[in-house]
Amino acid sequence: MKPFPPLKTDSDDMLHLDALRALGAVLIVVFHFNRFINIDGRWQAVDDTVKSFSLLVDLFFVISGYVISAVYTGRIRTVSDFRWFLQKRVARLMPLHWLTLGVFIVIAVAGVMGLVNDRDPSRYDPACVVPNLLNLQAFGICRAQTFNFVSWSISAEWAMYLLLPVLLWLAGRGTAWLTLATAVILAALFALPLFAPAANQPFHMWTADFGVARAAPGFMIGMIAYGIRGSLGRLPGARWWFFASCLAFLAGAAVQMERGLLLFVCYAVGVLGVAADNAPVKPGPVVRWLAPWGQLSYSVYMLHPIALKIALNWVGLGMLHLTGDLMRLWCLAWGLALIPVSYLSLMYFEKPARDAIARWGKPASKKPLP
Repeated sequence: MKPFPPLKTDSDDMLHLDALRALGAVLIVVFHFNRFINIDGRWQAVDDTVKSFSLLVDLFFVISGYVISAVYTGRIRTVSDFRWFLQKRVARLMPLHWLTLGVFIVIAVAGVMGLVNDRDPSRYDPACVVPNLLNLQAFGICRAQTFNFVSWSISAEWAMYLLLPVLLWLAGRGTAWLTLATAVILAALFALPLFAPAANQPFHMWTADFGVARAAPGFMIGMIAYGIRGSLGRLPGARWWFFASCLAFLAGAAVQMERGLLLFVCYAVGVLGVAADNAPVKPGPVVRWLAPWGQLSYSVYMLHPIALKIALNWVGLGMLHLTGDLMRLWCLAWGLALIPVSYLSLMYFEKPARDAIARWGKPASKKPLP
């Protein structure tokens, strides 16, 4: 193995989606870094635009639904198959999740001991350590984002994996049935505030508080896109529709489009990414260049809260007292630093851990699912 192997996509069939993963991860970092980027209030227009970038998590659910369908449709037939699938998902998600959880547990203990000025009972709730360890923190058990706060979406994703046999069965009955089920779920989620006033946030803002429900429609839309991928690929000018949808999302964010409507634009970006990947026209040079960076999307996503807490909050704000343009440059520097750090995490921690976990209990006569 080379000391620094190049980033490579898993296949050449999803380059537009891989490019979306790369861009989406960067924009989510910008969203979370934004309170330091606009710390002096001089970048209010940017602040207003960036607030909508939180919806990009829903784009990742769409991409995941498509990718999981592409890889596992027709391949989970028995309980043993499902066990191997879950083991592969644990191998992919959990090592970095557990590592970052450990970092934030150390931060919480240091705060209790007075070693750092960081005590937040809701963020560092001891009762949520076990749910985080088991990846259940978005099942309504923890009422706030705890420890590595972005991990709620990983928990929501895990719920979709647990439901996958049911979803694949439904998809197997026909795309129309899956579409109908998705429409019913979306209608129910949008109507919920009318019947449950206590639900004071629309579902597309849910995180730890039943983020599993937020993940469901996006994941199922990704599965629908897989079912109609051939028709999507025949859409005239699919690649240009895809680029137009990306611009539409950014424009909608800039003009502060109502979030419920912008959510559907976000869904459309994912579906049109599928269309572009299934079109007969080969991806352009920009997409081909961006696609391999999608391999770092999970690492960037999971590691950036540590940079946010330590580099920006403790050091930049607390120790160096940075503000204005100096703080913005500090944010840029740490945003760029996340790239090599994420690369090292992927190559020298996540992949070895993934391979080790994937081998646990592997029968000699049976090859586990990819």
